[in-house]
Amino acid sequence: MPAAARIFLPLALVLALLHSARGAEAEVVVISPHWEGIRDETSRAFSAWHKKTFGQPAVIRWRELGGGGSQIIRFLRGEYAAHATSGIDVLYGGGIDPFLELKKDGLLSRVELPADVLAAIPPALNGMAIRDPDMEWFGASLSGFGIVTNERARGVLGLPAARRWSDLADPRLAGWISACDPRASSSALSIYETILQALGWERGWAVLMQISGNTRTFLGSSAASVVEVGLGDAVYGVAIDSYGQAQVGYYGPQNVSFVLPQGETVINPDSIAVLKNPPHAEVAQHFLQFVLGRPGQLLWMLPKGAPGGATKAVINRMSVCPALYTELAGVTPVHDNPFTLPTDLRYSEELGARRRSVLSLLIAACMIDTHDDLVRAWTALNASPQRADLLPGWLAPPCTEAQLLADAAIHDPVQRAALVAGWQNDALRRYRETMIETARP
Repeated sequence: MPAAARIFLPLALVLALLHSARGAEAEVVVISPHWEGIRDETSRAFSAWHKKTFGQPAVIRWRELGGGGSQIIRFLRGEYAAHATSGIDVLYGGGIDPFLELKKDGLLSRVELPADVLAAIPPALNGMAIRDPDMEWFGASLSGFGIVTNERARGVLGLPAARRWSDLADPRLAGWISACDPRASSSALSIYETILQALGWERGWAVLMQISGNTRTFLGSSAASVVEVGLGDAVYGVAIDSYGQAQVGYYGPQNVSFVLPQGETVINPDSIAVLKNPPHAEVAQHFLQFVLGRPGQLLWMLPKGAPGGATKAVINRMSVCPALYTELAGVTPVHDNPFTLPTDLRYSEELGARRRSVLSLLIAACMIDTHDDLVRAWTALNASPQRADLLPGWLAPPCTEAQLLADAAIHDPVQRAALVAGWQNDALRRYRETMIETARP
């Protein structure tokens, strides 16, 4: 046999064996809005756990779209409209709303968890489901919506502390709030819904109007909005706790703070699910077993550097397992126990789901697409001696809560476009009238 052949054959055999080994590699494809730190820590911990549990490491192949839950929903619906599978195994993160939407569409798979894993997770908290009774989605962690503040910038500017939603309505905060368009982010929309349910429709709408008047800009992602606060480009922001705590961990609590408005926020699950027709069904089941089991829950709760905790990133997220808060007391950097937080708020998941799509359009029409006019009117109003007389009318909702629910039943695109145009025109008229009234001597 020629020497070249003797060299070529072993090389070919090696390459074939390498290809075979790679083809047999355990993997799971996960689509997620989680930030890089969570993805990296999860990849490392899951691979090690999978090798210990099943004798083989596993690789997570992350899919990113550059947006939040709303964008992921649109992507997945498009993929399933064209194919039997999306090519993705697991949706991980994005709150609860994307999972409710995808379950309604029949795009989730039932998962059978080990009995001990399921027993550690209660079914609900303060009226909010933590896991699906049909076993199609599960809370992977718990999230609260609150206020992130750049304390260093606030001190330099002499601005007041903000610990309740209504504190953000203070005219002194004008130009110092960063927010996110609820059409682009499911967590941003959940924050608006939370404020409306916590304060009631009329008072909640009034607070949202004033917050919008104080907002410097509406960005396309919740993460970008919070980063503005961390950098000091804005002083205040509304955020899901994972984003707020990430800024606290990065800049230090002396520079950035995050608070959950007591009695005015809802704790909801940041969820996980196996999608319909997953390409790697077995490893997808393993992934949920890891995330929802003790190893995955300790990854949220333990401080960076602790055995079983994150190695590089600061995560600090609330576990869905009540027992861990007692077990890790004095160890975990997670200060709030969601299972013991005092609250009278009983969040209606059903109400939020019914008006979800139309509420984002109403807010956009009155506060975002007309933002320049709103800010001019708000500025003029606060400088006017007639402020006390004009403010109640300016803050009144454009429709009743019952009317909004009726509007949510309109699905014809032409009718819905006409509805939005009407809201927008009414808002612009109101802002112009405010400018006229405040200009009178």
